[in-house]
Amino acid sequence: MLKKCLPIVILISFTPFLALPQALPKNSAQENKILVKGIIRPLGSISPIGDALIFDQSNKEVTTRSDKNGNFSIFVNKTSKGVVIRADNYQDLTIKIENGKVESESPYSLEPAPEYSGYGIIRAKRKNEISQNSFNGDEIAHTAGVAGDAVKTLQTLPSVLPASPGSADIVVRGGLPGDNSYYYDDLLLPFVFHFGGAQTIIPSRMIESMDFYPGAFSAKYSDTLGGVIQLKSPGNIPQRTSGEFELGMIQSGIYLEGNAFSKNSDVKTNESESNSNPENTKTTTSEKDNDAIGYRLGMRRTYLELYKPLIQKLANNSSFVTIPQATDYQFVFNGNHSNGTWQAYLLGAADRASLSGNLGNSDTASGKNSFSIYTYTEVSGARYNLNLKDGYGLHFTFEQRFLVFQQNIFGDQIDARSHLFILGISLDKKINEMFTYSIGIRPKYVHNSVGVDVVQYPSGDPTIYFDPELAPRVKNTISTDRFYGDTYLDIIYSPIKEIKINPGVNVFKGPSAKQLSVDPRVGVRFDVTESQTLKAAVGYYSQLPAIQYTIPGYGNPDLQLEKNIQYVVGHESKFLDNYSTDLQLWYKTSDNLTGPAVSNSNNKFENSIQSRAKGVEVFLKKKPSDFWFGWISYGLSLAEVRDPGSRIWRNSDYDRTHSLNIVYGQKITSRWNAGARFQYMTGSPYSSVSGGTYNQNTGVYSPSPDGNTYLVNKNDVRNPYYFEVDFRTEYDFLFKDWTLTSYLNILNLFNRSNVTNTTFNRDYSKTVSVTGLPIIPSIGVIAKF
Repeated sequence: MLKKCLPIVILISFTPFLALPQALPKNSAQENKILVKGIIRPLGSISPIGDALIFDQSNKEVTTRSDKNGNFSIFVNKTSKGVVIRADNYQDLTIKIENGKVESESPYSLEPAPEYSGYGIIRAKRKNEISQNSFNGDEIAHTAGVAGDAVKTLQTLPSVLPASPGSADIVVRGGLPGDNSYYYDDLLLPFVFHFGGAQTIIPSRMIESMDFYPGAFSAKYSDTLGGVIQLKSPGNIPQRTSGEFELGMIQSGIYLEGNAFSKNSDVKTNESESNSNPENTKTTTSEKDNDAIGYRLGMRRTYLELYKPLIQKLANNSSFVTIPQATDYQFVFNGNHSNGTWQAYLLGAADRASLSGNLGNSDTASGKNSFSIYTYTEVSGARYNLNLKDGYGLHFTFEQRFLVFQQNIFGDQIDARSHLFILGISLDKKINEMFTYSIGIRPKYVHNSVGVDVVQYPSGDPTIYFDPELAPRVKNTISTDRFYGDTYLDIIYSPIKEIKINPGVNVFKGPSAKQLSVDPRVGVRFDVTESQTLKAAVGYYSQLPAIQYTIPGYGNPDLQLEKNIQYVVGHESKFLDNYSTDLQLWYKTSDNLTGPAVSNSNNKFENSIQSRAKGVEVFLKKKPSDFWFGWISYGLSLAEVRDPGSRIWRNSDYDRTHSLNIVYGQKITSRWNAGARFQYMTGSPYSSVSGGTYNQNTGVYSPSPDGNTYLVNKNDVRNPYYFEVDFRTEYDFLFKDWTLTSYLNILNLFNRSNVTNTTFNRDYSKTVSVTGLPIIPSIGVIAKF
């Protein structure tokens, strides 16, 4: 039920600040000068604005800049009309001077600019990977229609599709959802998206940048056949305490950052320089960065389940809808030492989802059934970076990860717990401007405990003709200990400035004696001009089979590594300062994928599946400038799987021929912005059946056979196309030291019933469409200080 009103949140912040007077210097050489000094802050925040330009309005050659704490001082003539403060993404502020006196006092607050001025640009970062999309935290937070969340940003890229429409999980270039790897700095995450929650388990305020490598990536990454999502935490130490509190209809959250030790910056004027040349007066600060420990704390909770009756009513003719619930928390600490940096982490996330509705294969007269899923993960670890002499860098990473997965789907019950430990050591060496290399090793140990009471499925995605009523059941509890890991060598060689060659090799060793792979890779970038780049890459990749397929008693412990070969060629261009394009053609072929046992049924699972995928990606982007930004992405692809029984190539369960995204955002005023996202996808495939046959022994219907045997889904028909429009607008109420941001977010603006899956009724006489969430409007406020 929608509430008629929202609680009023009152945030009171008492912040001491240094009131800096404006006084005339007593030195006779400066009797016609006036000293203007103070602190510069954004309006609505106590955070400083560093590197702001300050100049004399009457003599623009007299300039200075603020330090990282926002402090500045400048000498100007008494006859000056004023001092102008200018900073990126803010409106100019003029400090007026009348009769030799400054009319306003410090701190000086700058109003946000009504247009973008280089906002969201990743500066001084040259691409090393051949297939790469990068975003910084500000760009993620203000991407139109994604509600400030990284996962939605990813789903606007070409050939990056939700596993099912509306799902948070993604498939990349025709792969499987489990083929992707997710990192937060050097920490390997079991997943990065909340189940069904369409958001990352880490809030955007704790993400400084995000790099996404959809394929053909370098040797630094292992155990991955799909894409790599690399989230990076902020590297700076916050200068003072700040944060935000969000109260919305769908979720609430809190975020705080600051440092563990108080650091007072003493503003000092260089007296000798001031006396001789007051126009060039400089501000210095005395502080020790090594004395501070930065911290960032966050927690969020969704409560979409409270609106279940309303959602079901808005879903119109849907047979059922999923109602997810998500919680997460984050503690990140960082600091500096004399020769490097360190970070410490504690992250956690819990997800719960359930549904009920008219489903096939039900054992009730009503034809209804249900499922529930619960996951919990806790990740902790530390990273230590040491800068050595002669261009060497040494990096240590330790991680422990605890994962709980509980599932009850149509009577199949799984209770799995996993405890993983990873130690990473790498050494970087820059020999000269032409040659750099990195070598590393990552041993891993994992203890798994799995309790199952499930049907023995013949493969990961059983076909519509599989009858669970006749299949044997497995009921067992298994504990395993596994040691595995990888080592790598990655080289960057530039024989000339315009060419960068990135060869490397990754040696991956699984827990089984048969699981060893040596994977060479190479990528080449050639800058034809400053704005035109040609690129190409090829590489071998390996990954472990999913743990459920290797469990003794249920799976096959002797499965080999899954493998593929990936190829990419492409062209990048930049034009008109703020525009760029990226065209890529890609192809990959996979074998040794886990599938049904075809040579020996006692194996239960074998490396019996082959797949292939190819496609074209087009990405046109306008970076934030003037009053708007946005991009258009289009992917044309074909993903196929080879049936190990018939040897016929068929559409993959995740094949979607076309995907189109249009993202647009703009600043309406300095305090008001809005944006929208348009998404179109070809419908997902499914297998047709001609009807059902009643089984007197089991009392249920089974799909009528059509004379063929299918070990993978034949996927001969498709669901309707998927189309969704999302909208978001924000307005900032700026107070002296804090900001209240109000937002309106609307998912599925036109309330289209997008089909996410197609199943069948009890007797297989007609199809049953499973649809995604209906229109979901959400309003809320975020208090920032």
